[in-house]
Amino acid sequence: IDFMPGEVHCLAGQNGCGMSTLIKIISGVYRPDVGAAMTLGGKTWPKLTPAASVAHGIQVIYQDLSLFPNLSVWENIAINHYHRGVLVRRSELRRSAEQAMRSINVSLPLDAAVESLSIARCQLVAICRALAQDARLIIMAEPTASLTHQEVEGLLHVVRQLRERGICIVFVSHRLEEVMAVSDRISVLKDGNLVGTLPAAEVTTRRLGFLMTGQEFDYQVRDLW
Repeated sequence: IDFMPGEVHCLAGQNGCGMSTLIKIISGVYRPDVGAAMTLGGKTWPKLTPAASVAHGIQVIYQDLSLFPNLSVWENIAINHYHRGVLVRRSELRRSAEQAMRSINVSLPLDAAVESLSIARCQLVAICRALAQDARLIIMAEPTASLTHQEVEGLLHVVRQLRERGICIVFVSHRLEEVMAVSDRISVLKDGNLVGTLPAAEVTTRRLGFLMTGQEFDYQVRDLW
């Protein structure tokens, strides 16, 4: 699988297809099998550590978002400045959070505790946190699972903005209507194998469902834009 700058690349498949394992390999949590390798910036890596993955601009937003509920919005966005052990002024951290929000045209209450926000707004905090770390590839794992239809539309709009900034979005979803609405390319996984990578414009929901399951279904896709 190859991921390109400025594209939304969806990973589609049923539960147990291997998407979670692939994400953890890319993010350095798991070590790939012997013979597998990743190429980043022209250099081939047999494996990555989590720190090396972050250094290459890879950020993962898991379904649980991994936020600190008792901390403020700006503290969550700038949290990794603390982890680096570098002393940074509070005002600079707030500016970093504000800059991340401006980059995708969102407004969040900087001083509000994250636990007071809706799931949809927490998603935006997680995205801004990734941007504050100079993300070049953002993996979103089932980002719409707990969102309303209107909130899904808002999130997909942000995904389009990220794409326009040249960021690669790896969008992981079992929901075909969202996959078809937002994708440039779609990679289908089944039983731990890559079935294929297809341009979204050249595949139908019926064909995609068959590649994922091996069965024929009729799908009716809502217009999410």
